[in-house]
Amino acid sequence: MTKSSHSDKLGYAGVRLRALWAIEKLSVWFCGLYTTPCLTGLLYGYDTVSISGAIDFLQDKYALSPALQGLVISSIMIGGVIGAGFSGFLSDKYGRRRSTGRRAKSSTRPRLLRLLAN
Repeated sequence: MTKSSHSDKLGYAGVRLRALWAIEKLSVWFCGLYTTPCLTGLLYGYDTVSISGAIDFLQDKYALSPALQGLVISSIMIGGVIGAGFSGFLSDKYGRRRSTGRRAKSSTRPRLLRLLAN
């Protein structure tokens, strides 16, 4: 008995079951769609806060003027923009999944080392 003939015998209930299954599948996809940018923003904010906490030590060590302090902190934002632009090229060349996997692997190692250093 095929899936369609089974749902045809169920009538309205079969149509409703198929609709609920499609909504559940779509809900999982939307959860992933919304979770990924949220986690990315969280990690980006964590990195920004890490640099903001380190700016005092950098200022003491290198005697940075306020203008240079602003340049150091804004260079993080500029690097993010350049990285986002470059990632589109990598996605076109190697594919979205491969480039995302490589990026995840390359960013995980330094984060783990930083976590273990504290």
